[in-house]
Amino acid sequence: MQSPGLGIRLLALSSRRLAAAFAGMAVAVVVMFVELGLLLGILDSQALMANLVIGDLVVVDEARSNLHKWDTMDRVRISQIGGVAGVAASIPLYQVPMGLKNTDDEAIRRIVVLAFPATEVPLAIGDPREISAALSVPDNVLFDRLSRPIYAKIEPGQNIELDGAQNRVAGLVSIGPDIVNDGAIVMSEGTLLSRRPNVRPIMGIIRLSPGADLEDTRARIVENLPNDVRVYTPREIRWREIAFTLRSAPIGILFGIGMLAGLVIGSITCYQILFNEIVDRLEQYATLKAMGFSEMFLRRVILEQAILLSWGGFLVGLAASWLVYLYIAGETALLVRLNIVSVSTIFVLATLMSVVAGQLALRRVLNADPAELY
Repeated sequence: MQSPGLGIRLLALSSRRLAAAFAGMAVAVVVMFVELGLLLGILDSQALMANLVIGDLVVVDEARSNLHKWDTMDRVRISQIGGVAGVAASIPLYQVPMGLKNTDDEAIRRIVVLAFPATEVPLAIGDPREISAALSVPDNVLFDRLSRPIYAKIEPGQNIELDGAQNRVAGLVSIGPDIVNDGAIVMSEGTLLSRRPNVRPIMGIIRLSPGADLEDTRARIVENLPNDVRVYTPREIRWREIAFTLRSAPIGILFGIGMLAGLVIGSITCYQILFNEIVDRLEQYATLKAMGFSEMFLRRVILEQAILLSWGGFLVGLAASWLVYLYIAGETALLVRLNIVSVSTIFVLATLMSVVAGQLALRRVLNADPAELY
């Protein structure tokens, strides 16, 4: 009968070989984590606005195929939606580019300005009461603390110049950049309209009355409005944005190839380690075979070793990937972070590639003739 942990004890006899094995597997795990992390980070960053919405439904212009295509909608649509039964609030959200003057080098750099009524905060970017109080004062703005550092250091109480007009920074919010935009500023609808009276909202954020059915209310909105807007839930907007990004840019293929490269690296590394382990102990394995131990017994021994390599390499790679993620997030400000999806995916892939590589390496034992080894 097999002694428990025989495969693990055989592999652990050489601590130096085991450490090198873990390091080799960890490299493959890090490659896969980085590729998957960058892909998910880009997709999450591109769908950032949908993640921030505080509301039940989102209305956009029918021509707006993605969140970075700035097709606007008529302001009257916001009022029309507010009169639909089941709608408690219909909040306009504006999004316009402006030039922010850098206080260090006086260069003017593009920044996104988000605006909405000071009395209604439709985005999860900070404390709603503090945001409303700050924006109720004309020419007050809030700066996104997660903006990239190209705008110099901006603190509350500081005056900044936006499109040649002076504004007071009344506080900070948390939004974050994406692939297109480097940062954001928030102002009230009134402040924006005083400077650009013809500006139109980029979307409307709808909150339902207590007890109102979402699908019934959506149907009434569609029925009562012209066919120039589309109504989505925030979740639908998010998946719509992710699908558009994957469809319009080859990032899925690029990062998929990177993950495949990590799988190949890990499989080859695991195969070489287990093959060398088998060759070094081929006489012992052949003896076990000659003594009548079954093929399944030998498979279990190699399976133990493959799992030890995959799990040990995964843990080392996970720790290294966490450090790499911190660096990438700090340098790019993208939403690159570990989550249950990426950790589970890489764990399964690492385990599978090790098990497959181990079974391939086992063929050397199964094909060996004990009589030829003595």
